[in-house]
Amino acid sequence: MKNLDHSWQFLFLLIMFIICSLHRAITFISTKLAKSTAAAQLTNQPPISLEVKITLPTRTIFGDDETIRRFNPSDLIQLPKNRLGEGSLGTLYKVVLDSGSIITIRKICAKVTRGRDFENWIRYFGGVRDDQWLLPLRFGFWYAGEAFVILDYLCLGSLEELLHGSEGVQFTPLNWEIREQITLGAAKAVASIHSRGLICGVIKSSNFLIQSDFSPRLSSYETPYLISSSTIIRRNCGRMAPELTRTRSISKSFSEASDVYSFGILMLEIITGKKPSVTNLGQYVAEKRKREGMEGVPDRKMTGAKENVSGKMIMIAGLCLLSDPKQRPSMGTVVEMIQAAIK
Repeated sequence: MKNLDHSWQFLFLLIMFIICSLHRAITFISTKLAKSTAAAQLTNQPPISLEVKITLPTRTIFGDDETIRRFNPSDLIQLPKNRLGEGSLGTLYKVVLDSGSIITIRKICAKVTRGRDFENWIRYFGGVRDDQWLLPLRFGFWYAGEAFVILDYLCLGSLEELLHGSEGVQFTPLNWEIREQITLGAAKAVASIHSRGLICGVIKSSNFLIQSDFSPRLSSYETPYLISSSTIIRRNCGRMAPELTRTRSISKSFSEASDVYSFGILMLEIITGKKPSVTNLGQYVAEKRKREGMEGVPDRKMTGAKENVSGKMIMIAGLCLLSDPKQRPSMGTVVEMIQAAIK
């Protein structure tokens, strides 16, 4: 009888042990499932966006009150930028503002900003606002030890792009009427610089930006006051006056006469559609006239060129390219001659 009681007790304890084990197992599995569900719910939640705005030291170089209120340097620098090109002064970027308007920002290279009179010249040219032929500097500032200048964005780009095109860009060759208009506007821009007692140093198609009505605006006219003349001469082969490129030349200083020569090269570039950096335009025109006559000189891609008008423009360019600087006309005279030729 005792053995039977012991058997029932053992069986009871075994059943209780099994029940407790099952209870613990069910509790453990339920807890794991609950945690997995919670984790899945958290995973499906949209990520939390943390916007971190970095603000570094800024200082205004020039700009009127309205411009300073409109542009916040910290915001401008952190906007997406599209690189437009590299020049002697630095890198140029296209920037779309939150308002939808477009500007260009030039990041001035460190070598230029180390110049003793850098800020003085930037302030001076920042004050040139009253000329329809010059592209104004809108705002200059320092940000984190780097200098930036804001300029207007002109949708047609540069004269160089319109004359020669660039890889991946579809363009229609400029007709003669538009080229005349651009030539006259460019002449007026250079004459305006000279009227202020300044010089351009080099006059090239990449520095003329074209507005929607095809009128040009001269940019980078501050370059000769921020970059050494030897650097400009070295980088602009084919555009420099002979007195600047002669190895035994005593003076390497730019002058109004050297600007006139450079403008003559620009005129031939506009007429022929050839790049001065690739082709000696003076020799090219002389050989074309000898073999084909005056009608063989103008760009063959161009429409609407009249032999007598283009011939007059070539003659004006020839006067600008006289080897003796003293015999070259002033830019004011060049403007008058171009106006007379167009009429």
